[in-house]
Amino acid sequence: MSIATDHNKDPYGLDRNHPRVVIACRVMKTQIDGLLSEDDPIEVHYLDQNLHRTPEKMRHMIEEKIAEVADYAAHIVLGYGLCSNGVVGTRADRQEICIPRVHDCIALMLGSRQAYHDAFNARAGTYYLTAGWVAEEKDPLGTLEKEYVPKMGREDAEWGLREELKHYTHIVLIGSKGDDMARLRKRAMENADFLGMKYEEVEGSDVYFRKLLFGPYDPSDFVCVPPGEAIPQKPFLQG
Repeated sequence: MSIATDHNKDPYGLDRNHPRVVIACRVMKTQIDGLLSEDDPIEVHYLDQNLHRTPEKMRHMIEEKIAEVADYAAHIVLGYGLCSNGVVGTRADRQEICIPRVHDCIALMLGSRQAYHDAFNARAGTYYLTAGWVAEEKDPLGTLEKEYVPKMGREDAEWGLREELKHYTHIVLIGSKGDDMARLRKRAMENADFLGMKYEEVEGSDVYFRKLLFGPYDPSDFVCVPPGEAIPQKPFLQG
């Protein structure tokens, strides 16, 4: 799969026997896979998207995957954000870990931390949808049908969903290359209609995903910790 073109200048000594290992949420699969080629020494492992709902389990699941690759990985990158503190405390005994310095995946989808901050400051009440969320049926309607209705019945489930999202005013679909926009648009608009929200679309960016896969891992965009040290919370909370 993929990495920097000049391996001699790469500080991690990547090759096919010692690749960069990316451990990422499956919601990013479309964006990440679209940037990789067979010639690149990057190995990607996707974990269940539902981990964002159980952040207390996230660190343990990530560390299990780190243990599986510990004997050969030259470098580890996490395709996660702070995710309700789910990554805090994660460590690798043998490798440096780098992780995007974001709270969630929306900044990655939009291309930068600044793009996310600008969008949030312009309108905080935005619920974002991506191809990954829709594919995994983790959009509001998918969550309603797959999780809430079986647990509490339709009437209570619909009330609960509307109450949970009552402070949102817009649903915004983030598009990216290769997406079936007609299908995604239809589903996103169904969500907006059901919840009484306004619908918009924005074009996503692969800039942050390229940095995640190929570097550089600048401190303005990534939190990196040396072998044996745990990922802290503080850098994610700083401007």
